[in-house]
Amino acid sequence: MRFHRLWVHWLLFLGSALGLILVKRATLPLWASCVLLVGLSVLLVNAGLPLARYCVRNVAMTQNSASQAAVFAMIGTVFATLVAFAVVVVWENYADAESTVAQEANALADLERMSRGFAVPVRRQVQEASRTYATIVIGDEWDAMTASGADPRAHAALTELWTVYTDMGPDGKASPLYQPSIERMNSLGDNRRLRLLAARSEVPTVVWLMLYCGGVLSVVMVYFFGVRRDWVQRLVVSVLATVVALSVFLVASLEKPFGGDAGIGPDAFESVVASMQNLEM
Repeated sequence: MRFHRLWVHWLLFLGSALGLILVKRATLPLWASCVLLVGLSVLLVNAGLPLARYCVRNVAMTQNSASQAAVFAMIGTVFATLVAFAVVVVWENYADAESTVAQEANALADLERMSRGFAVPVRRQVQEASRTYATIVIGDEWDAMTASGADPRAHAALTELWTVYTDMGPDGKASPLYQPSIERMNSLGDNRRLRLLAARSEVPTVVWLMLYCGGVLSVVMVYFFGVRRDWVQRLVVSVLATVVALSVFLVASLEKPFGGDAGIGPDAFESVVASMQNLEM
């Protein structure tokens, strides 16, 4: 391979690396982030190939030794294990968060329905506080969770619900619906806390570091494999870069269960509000 005009490859390499950083930090549609991440990764590794060959131009790469193959296999195995581990962790967190939201919404719906067995003043207080809580969660707290925050008004509505039951008179507490309502209140509060904790979950920095290092080492090892045809080696590194980029994209998309286009939406709470409106008709 000729090594003239290396400055072009340096520009492509540095430009694509900067582009990857900007894509990682930018807020883009899911499909756009995926396409840009894969495209820039392929451009990066192809621009880096002549640079790597130039840096080791005095090293013969005519044959692939058994030691090269063994090291590449070891790095590939470790990288695949890390990707599998990270994907399993983020997917389990995502599924748990989705289940938590459903349980929280179900507890709120049960409270609203069981309130119809109490006296009219109690029923109205529970229904109003339940509707307020659901409306705030849908309209404001869901957006706040993308920044790992909570809306204090939702907490106030939940406190108001507790106050209705704790301040209830002896007749109300003697109702067979009182104890089940308290259990639903506990479930509502517990699942709310779990939801807010899930919104703050992140993949540990050390896992990201290992993923990036494993991907880079895998590509670098392919750089130093002796191949007769240049296009074959470019095809191999491009495929490998695509796999690495898609692996990172998958982990990053599921890291925040309530953020981005792939995040969990407030559909369960919207269904509860719609159910409340239907029961009042």
